[in-house]
Amino acid sequence: MNNILNKIKGSFYGSAIGDGLGYTTEFLNMDQIYNRFGINGLTEPVGNPIQVTDDTQMAIAVGKSLMDCYKKDATINFSNFENALRTRYIEWYNDPENNRAPGNTCLKACENLERGITWTEATLKNSKGCGANMRVHPVAYFKFKNNNITNADIAKWAQFQSAMTHAHPTALAAADLTAMTVVKLIEGVSSDDILEELIEYAHSQMHIYHEDFLENVWERPVVFNSKEFIERGWKECILSLEKVKTAIAKNDKSSDPCIYTGEGWIAEEAFATGLLCFLYYPNKPIAVLRRAANSSGDSDSIACLAGSFAGAYCGIDELPNDWVNRIEYQNEMNEFIDFLNLEK
Repeated sequence: MNNILNKIKGSFYGSAIGDGLGYTTEFLNMDQIYNRFGINGLTEPVGNPIQVTDDTQMAIAVGKSLMDCYKKDATINFSNFENALRTRYIEWYNDPENNRAPGNTCLKACENLERGITWTEATLKNSKGCGANMRVHPVAYFKFKNNNITNADIAKWAQFQSAMTHAHPTALAAADLTAMTVVKLIEGVSSDDILEELIEYAHSQMHIYHEDFLENVWERPVVFNSKEFIERGWKECILSLEKVKTAIAKNDKSSDPCIYTGEGWIAEEAFATGLLCFLYYPNKPIAVLRRAANSSGDSDSIACLAGSFAGAYCGIDELPNDWVNRIEYQNEMNEFIDFLNLEK
């Protein structure tokens, strides 16, 4: 298995395992976690299969949307991606397995999409819940489908898959930043350098509004132009990255990570707390997953993101075989990975 493929598999499976691990601890505070699971908290995923949440279900929907577009005409433009996302999001909305405490924003936006409302009106313009960046990693993997796909393409697709349901500027920026983190880790950026590279990337995107995909979704009261709109999102993400930097300097690995970077219910906090857990133990994916799942906030989304980062950095061989073999939705994840055609 080549190194890129190993890392993509590690990231997709790592995100799903983190999702499943955190599913057990979501909505529990730290005292409740320790009372239920002991002084070390939850250390192993439960169940066979390990059940995941809407985080992984919707990531698969994004992956299927990318495949739908590429199979149609080998391009991912606005029209075919909007149609594909609409179809797959509605499919998820009506799936009987969509019973894993899905977020209200996703549910409401998908209901609107099913009613045939234009996406710019169907979306929730003021929502920056984490529901869009916890599902974005298949966009990052698509960077490696062929040599013609650029970072600018990844940014557009990442932001647009968010905008269909979560159109707050911080939701868009956080989805973009999450995808770019995965891309950089797969490409080999070191854990020592990733934080500064992400801060630099965020500053470089501060005034870039992808109008060919995002259309006029920026328009709302007290926002005067699209550049001002997207700048707000990137500023909030940069503040979260600075919080990660402060937390890493403290190196307090025993405390709930949410006290430093937020509980993760909103996009920039989920990203920051997931990244913090990864940076605590960059070469130890199991420790990353345990630290992220044993948190007081949106534990499944935090661990989903942390697992995606750890797997992208270390590869699937560093994940426990038993956990990999028990995770739910393997066929769907493998279908997308096989579609990338990286087995060379």
